Amino acid sequence: MAAKRKPPQTAPLNEDPEQAARVSRMGLAFGLVVSVLLGAALVVPAAKAGITPGVSPVVVLFGWVAFGAALGPGLKRFLAIAQVTGSGGAAVTAGVVFTAPVLQIIAANMGAVAPAVNIGLLTLGSVSGALLGFGFVGFATSRFLTDKSLPAPEAVACDRMIRTAVERPDERPALGISLVAGLVGGALVTLVTTFNWITATVYTFGLRVFARGDAAAGAPDVNIPIPVSPIYLGIGALLTLPTAILIFAGGLVNSVTQGYSASHAMPGTTYRWVGGAAMTVAVLYSLVMYVVEGRRKARADHEKSAARHESVMTAARADSGPRVGVPELTTFPDWQLRQSRGIKQLLWACIGAGTVLMLVMLGLLGAPPLALAVLGAVAFVLAFLLSGLGGLLSLQVGASASPVSGTVFMGLLVLSVTALSIGLAGMTGVAILVPLVVATCVAICAANDSSQDYKTVQLTGFKVTDSFIGHLLGLLAGALIVPATLSMAHAAYTLGSPALPCPQAGFFSTVLQSLFLDAQIPWGPVGVGACLGLLAIGMDAFGRSRGLILSALAFAVGIYLTPAAGVGMMLGALARWLPKRKLGASTHEGVLIAAGLITGEAICQLALGGLILAKVALPDGDGGGGPGTLSQIVGPLLLVVILALIYRNNAKGRAAEGAGH
Repeated sequence: MAAKRKPPQTAPLNEDPEQAARVSRMGLAFGLVVSVLLGAALVVPAAKAGITPGVSPVVVLFGWVAFGAALGPGLKRFLAIAQVTGSGGAAVTAGVVFTAPVLQIIAANMGAVAPAVNIGLLTLGSVSGALLGFGFVGFATSRFLTDKSLPAPEAVACDRMIRTAVERPDERPALGISLVAGLVGGALVTLVTTFNWITATVYTFGLRVFARGDAAAGAPDVNIPIPVSPIYLGIGALLTLPTAILIFAGGLVNSVTQGYSASHAMPGTTYRWVGGAAMTVAVLYSLVMYVVEGRRKARADHEKSAARHESVMTAARADSGPRVGVPELTTFPDWQLRQSRGIKQLLWACIGAGTVLMLVMLGLLGAPPLALAVLGAVAFVLAFLLSGLGGLLSLQVGASASPVSGTVFMGLLVLSVTALSIGLAGMTGVAILVPLVVATCVAICAANDSSQDYKTVQLTGFKVTDSFIGHLLGLLAGALIVPATLSMAHAAYTLGSPALPCPQAGFFSTVLQSLFLDAQIPWGPVGVGACLGLLAIGMDAFGRSRGLILSALAFAVGIYLTPAAGVGMMLGALARWLPKRKLGASTHEGVLIAAGLITGEAICQLALGGLILAKVALPDGDGGGGPGTLSQIVGPLLLVVILALIYRNNAKGRAAEGAGH
């Protein structure tokens, strides 16, 4: 008589269901608070630096510090749920800030007054994108989370932090020298540069490269600034060294391109075309690799399943007794990825609701019926394809280094060509297109964030769908707070200004203005950028053959970031890398000092923005203080102190990626 089969496992062994539910609710509530705070706080850094860090490790550390002594064994589930929920707001921030300022920047380029941020319309697009991204990636979890070739660097780091928190609670990171020092340092530097007491750039290397032309006579052709920027240094301290170096190399291309264009009377937006063309080539490469690797994995899975099935059938025919040595049908715990009927209905409902909201948004914009149908369909397909690509790339290179803006640029081109083909043109076409791009970008960013977070839940041993509700609520919380915060930042500093340059939106605005208003594309810079994109692909392929991640898109992103951003990020990454001499190595304190620097400057900028809105007089400028002796001494000193803090916290702190099994 055959033995009765055990019921399928649906939760970790020895976990009390009532306690698990209570801890999950606590993690969700804590994550929601963090999601709102981070979503709002990162608006200014994203608009200034043009890149956002993966915040899940920061959320884990915050939760560990706040509740590590109180939850005991329940801390593991609490942190797993909290990191999924708490990172949702930052994902929406990236999606909105990278795209929404396009309308304000185009208006400024045309000499018109930059319009106010339409909070209602932007919220509608953000919610639509959040729902679509959540739904599409939810259905794709089985593909992503069973692929052993994807390194998922941030998920691994979070898993090891969580294991350390649970198994060695006495190793809680020291806050005074890390998070607190970062917050104070970030706020202090922001204040002294805002009030013009010191310069935001401590030194500039100037090189004469192009002798032709008198437009920039007497000035260097190529400028390489060294900034004392907490945001740049903090983001760099969260990136891997290869990614930071590639961004820095792209910044050098930016500087050379600007010097060349100034010396040859070319438009100031030339570097954006170079970077955009490089980005296009790199994204096309990534899309091809995404499809090829997906088919390769599906074929391998099919062959493996067939082989296992044949082994089982052979054993069954040969012996009806115990099947010793017969391989299992799966190599991953099936219960972790199993989705109930209710979860699948939730995912479909979110996809449907996101689609309806997107169509409602087009209707409110006055899109004609043909545009509503065609653009709605194209945007839906793009959200589906590009969110899948975003989730995969995130697991390959990490959420911080994942080329979200490049992926969005491909979607922007497809939507633009579609809009032009059905007769949309001028500012009317741009006004209809931008909210669609916002929704698509938020969907991609949601996927970029969630694939790492879901992987963390899997690595920690819990059912992945336990975190779905938290992630959805975290995204929706961000979709409600970020548009209002962006509106405040615009009212205080003006989107696209030197204070908030919004690099991605600036590039997208150049493309849309050329396609819809000027009908002119500079093919020379585009050709140069395409060649650079091919070079970046070669580096990417070389890195793959050596087991290194040399993202082609990181180099392309660096081209349209400011040179100061590239230099600052590389300095921060070097200060993180030097103590350990290990790629990707970090410590708990190292993560906290970086988070403190970013958050300290962001909170200070938002507070100063509130003062500006309250009509409090502040110095006019963006930290370009005079070349006085005090500035020349204090500026470099602050830079050295910040780098020393990053170095010290990564040298003395407890390893964030060395813990675990």
